[in-house]
Amino acid sequence: MAAPEGDEADLLNNDDGYKAPEKKTIDELVKLDAEDSSLQRYKECLLGGTKLVNPFPDDPRKFILAKLEICVCGGPTHEFDLKNLDGLKDKPIEMVEGSQYHVQVTFYVQHEIISGLRYAQKTTKSVLRSVDKVMLGSYAPRATPYVWRSEDEEVQSGALFRGHYNVTSVFTDDDEQEHLKFRWAIKIVKS
Repeated sequence: MAAPEGDEADLLNNDDGYKAPEKKTIDELVKLDAEDSSLQRYKECLLGGTKLVNPFPDDPRKFILAKLEICVCGGPTHEFDLKNLDGLKDKPIEMVEGSQYHVQVTFYVQHEIISGLRYAQKTTKSVLRSVDKVMLGSYAPRATPYVWRSEDEEVQSGALFRGHYNVTSVFTDDDEQEHLKFRWAIKIVKS
């Protein structure tokens, strides 16, 4: 993982006291406690069998973001153009103050288990700054995508909160591997 630039260190800092377990391959996990048939059935259910599935075998990434959406309740769904991550910051997503929304992430995991996948987001507007972090969970490789949905949240209201915000988003894991990082923008408008 590259060293964080400038004041982005707080985006990657995981000071929650959690210590990740020792990393093991899928093979090692399957062979662990092999004599316990109940545990083996549980592992097969959890891992989807012992055969490693790579939906994109020529792609070396472990985490592949398929879709990222901001879904406004009773309003539009904003889907990010993942083919042009660099252009996202130039096209702010308009959100009406006071509206309810949630974030939905659709992604693939391949090659090995990702333990402790996290999403962190730093939002800035002049002196206003917030960092939000959420643990998405641990995921085994599989052919079908995973879908994670956030809780509903409310867009902040009031003259102070209206305007353009710069956002930096990053997906990391327990091994402190940075899977994806990109910048985008939001514009909060009057209702």
